[in-house]
Amino acid sequence: MSSATTIKVDTVGATGIIRFARPDQLNAMSTAMVAEFLAALERFEGDEAISAVILTGEGKAFMAGADLKEYATLDADGFRAFQRRGRALYERIERYAKPVIAAVNGYALGGGFEMVLACDLVVARRGARMGLPEVKLGLVPGGGGTQRLTRKIGPNRAFELLATGEHRPAEDYAAWGLVCELTDEDVVAVALALAARFQKHPAAAVFELKRLNRAAQASELQAGLDLEAQALQALFESPDGQERVAAFVARSAAR
Repeated sequence: MSSATTIKVDTVGATGIIRFARPDQLNAMSTAMVAEFLAALERFEGDEAISAVILTGEGKAFMAGADLKEYATLDADGFRAFQRRGRALYERIERYAKPVIAAVNGYALGGGFEMVLACDLVVARRGARMGLPEVKLGLVPGGGGTQRLTRKIGPNRAFELLATGEHRPAEDYAAWGLVCELTDEDVVAVALALAARFQKHPAAAVFELKRLNRAAQASELQAGLDLEAQALQALFESPDGQERVAAFVARSAAR
């Protein structure tokens, strides 16, 4: 097990498991967590005994997105750097040589849902809620959510979720093709069983299939990501964006 403070790292057979471990903050992604998470990914990618990685959260959330308390302290340049690191993180998951499974144990919102969208396979607990609520802060997603959600569930349904900021249960996402398996049991156990179904095949072939699957989804993705990053930066720097983020942090502190 890792000695990291924001994640926990384990292995079960040929599968690496990364758990987001800030349950008191709904596993919100901080700068420290990004660094520890990337280090864990590097460790597993370099381990020839590992042929799949599972991501999950502790407590009642998979991940509630970026740490907005950190958001509120940033100026325009700091925010741009923060978003650039987040975007690179999700792209790292997509480019990862080995299959990555999201085991969604609870809330996956904002950047947490963007991480789910970057994974190759998704297992979810029944009733776990996922969505992109950034519009409620007068912002747009900045980790690829506008582009990956549209590619994975279609433009009309994606726009509905993006424009309303609503989160929906895992059952809806299963019906739309994003969630592969729903369960009332331990999501990590179900994800391990899913991994075992392809780990019985030659790893080199599975890795190549992931690369080809990603290539089929990648048409014009970079251009869309650039547009998304520009839109988010402009909204964050606007007076309304600054006011709404500050108000959210104030409400959170009061609770």
